[in-house]
Amino acid sequence: MQEQQKWIARWHEQGALSAQQIPAALRLAGVPPSGQEWRAWIDRLLLWLGVAALLAGLIFFVAANWSGMGRFGKFALAEAAIIASLVAYALSARFRYGNAALLAASLAVGALLALIGQTYQTGADTFELFAVWALLILPWVLMARLPALWVLWLAILNVAYVFYVQTFGARWGLFLHDEKMFVGIALFDSCALIVWEWFAARGREWMRGRWVPRLLALTAGGVATVLAIYFIVNYRYTNGWYFVLYIAVIVGMYGGYRYWVPDLFMLAGGALSVIVVATTGLGRILFENNTRELISAFLLLGLFSMLTTAGAAWWLRQVAYELKGKPPTKKQR
Repeated sequence: MQEQQKWIARWHEQGALSAQQIPAALRLAGVPPSGQEWRAWIDRLLLWLGVAALLAGLIFFVAANWSGMGRFGKFALAEAAIIASLVAYALSARFRYGNAALLAASLAVGALLALIGQTYQTGADTFELFAVWALLILPWVLMARLPALWVLWLAILNVAYVFYVQTFGARWGLFLHDEKMFVGIALFDSCALIVWEWFAARGREWMRGRWVPRLLALTAGGVATVLAIYFIVNYRYTNGWYFVLYIAVIVGMYGGYRYWVPDLFMLAGGALSVIVVATTGLGRILFENNTRELISAFLLLGLFSMLTTAGAAWWLRQVAYELKGKPPTKKQR
């Protein structure tokens, strides 16, 4: 829709469309959406909000009546939610809410596992709950082909990894506590992003949406950026591989989203990350051995931030016009 609006605006700038013809052009392009499209969007919105409200109500009901309900009543309630969701998914050929029902069943499985652990106090570590949760819903994740369910599954694995490192990080030498734990998150989400883009490029229609890879890129790139900043601030006491990992993530995203799967959003996020890291590095240089000229250092740092931001905006504009196959005019430059 935004692309269609840009084309209409461009035609108007070139004189191909008059101001009186713009409303008709927008209607032909489907801007704004028709009444049927609005009804479909509201229908999906109410469906997902209803699922979220039902699950939240189930959790709060059990929590509010924890002392007054027997253990079998609690289990029966959670299991009934799972069964009802699976029945709704089985009837999805007749009713259009199968994916939402399967997502509700997956969340209810986690609630049931938490209920079992809270009731019987088995002594299991927290990461085991999330690992078992991810394992149990994996067949549904593979069967549903629902991006939201895949995001839930990846989030569960991330949480399981965090709790695992907090439990066994000191015992095993891989990715210890504190900042080193972020290395595993960056590597895991980067691998998940590569796998998702690889399958999407090979014709998986349900993976064509861009919100999942963008979310994974934000997670992996954000964690890598935090590691790079941590290295700059504590470079004397920190492993230099953190910065190497950051460079690898940024270079990989630039190559992938500049040439393999062009995506301006990803490039903009990478540019922002580079600006933040570069500004942090310059600030470390300015403030480390120059405590007397703080005002000048802040002014220089602000000027650097403005110049790099302006340069990134200019570069992104050039890339945008290149991806559209049309060079910018002098006025647009």
